[in-house]
Amino acid sequence: MASSEHGESKVTRREFLMGSAAIAASIAGTSLSQAETNPAGDSKLEALLFLLPLLSCPTETSIRITALNDKQPAEAVIEMRKEGAQEWERKKPALKLAAYEIFNWTVKDLSRATRYEYRVLLKQGTDETWRPVAGGSFTTQRKGPANYTAVLMTDPHTGSFPAGSGPALTLDKVVQNASRAKPEFVLDLGDNVAWPGSREFPQKDPNGAMNAYARYRRQIGPLSINAPHFAILGNWGGENGKFPEKSIEIVAAVRRSLLPAPDHKTYPQGGSEKEDYYAFTWGDVLYVMLNIQTYSKPSNPEALPSLMSDVNQITEWTLGEKQMAWFESTLKNATERFRFVCMHHPAGGNAGDPMNTLYGRGGARAWNTGEQVKIHALMKKHKVQIFFYGHDHVFVDDVVDGIHYTLPGSCGAPWKFTKAETGYERFWPDSGHAQLDVTPEKATVTFINVEGKVLHSFSVLPA
Repeated sequence: MASSEHGESKVTRREFLMGSAAIAASIAGTSLSQAETNPAGDSKLEALLFLLPLLSCPTETSIRITALNDKQPAEAVIEMRKEGAQEWERKKPALKLAAYEIFNWTVKDLSRATRYEYRVLLKQGTDETWRPVAGGSFTTQRKGPANYTAVLMTDPHTGSFPAGSGPALTLDKVVQNASRAKPEFVLDLGDNVAWPGSREFPQKDPNGAMNAYARYRRQIGPLSINAPHFAILGNWGGENGKFPEKSIEIVAAVRRSLLPAPDHKTYPQGGSEKEDYYAFTWGDVLYVMLNIQTYSKPSNPEALPSLMSDVNQITEWTLGEKQMAWFESTLKNATERFRFVCMHHPAGGNAGDPMNTLYGRGGARAWNTGEQVKIHALMKKHKVQIFFYGHDHVFVDDVVDGIHYTLPGSCGAPWKFTKAETGYERFWPDSGHAQLDVTPEKATVTFINVEGKVLHSFSVLPA
């Protein structure tokens, strides 16, 4: 992989090039048109990238921009300018790219809370001039009270459904709707990818993960070129604690390459070296992104009720000792007046039946089960206003001890669970996303279905 930072490779160059070429062959020629691979709609841009840029890890002074070259070897550069400026500034030297090679830049020396425009330029073969092939814009990290919008998405299960299918078209529509809000970032609450066997079996090679993550990247392209992506792990991502460490790392390496996230050094709050849990601030809000999947291990793997099960009993859902200590310290040291915690599902369960309870369903109903008891107590003690989660594929907003347990629907997965499965008394079965509007005075969450209709809204006040 080409990198302006020349850091440690997330997947070996040979493995990634071989795998990405094979995956590209399976994806190319699907219903994705040139217009779809160039979602910015700029007629001056040529579709010479296999995957459009994904923005991640924005700080007050930097941003990471990741893309994937198409079938021709090329050189790439990136140019930046403050929004409204006329002249482009070339930020990094050219990178030499093989066919289907991932490349990334960490662009530094930016200004806090500032909107920037960027563009990627390529030269192929004997080209003498640089051609713009992709572009977008972003805002650097804000500090202190501020006005901004973010969006929350969860559970598209990309990789499970073919292009043009109902679930894939639902994700396309949700991405369009979310993009209209011009969010400053996206909170991805898990199960963004899934593929045959990812839930049930340890992975022996990276191909399934590469295919699913590449498809997800393609579908969220119109959003990811303009809004940094903050993701957490779901239970279909192949990194569940019931699998051997070697299998988990095969998939994790793909995730870190195609959907990079902050690590323990990105933000002052720290996190995981494996980019699977972390925290960051934006304005006057602390966002804590937790991993309930990888550190929950069954006590008796041979006696799991089914291949779909991850634990033998709900008390085995856990953040693990290290992540829990970090979580407690992060909340204890928080000074932000708004505090939001994100996790794919509670560390417990209380659903409509025993199977779904063991599966971690139930949201707020599970506040007093398993390790969620401790998590809830810490959130209450440290004045967390919202616990965002996914997993149950419906819109839910329930309140316990003043804490909202909030689920922003599903942006693709077609399974809409009922009260019989989840136990919820009040829910909305629509597909869609949530919008988060933050001001110094309040933070407002709005549920928006795939047709753009507002289903529900609530606000929380600063602590």
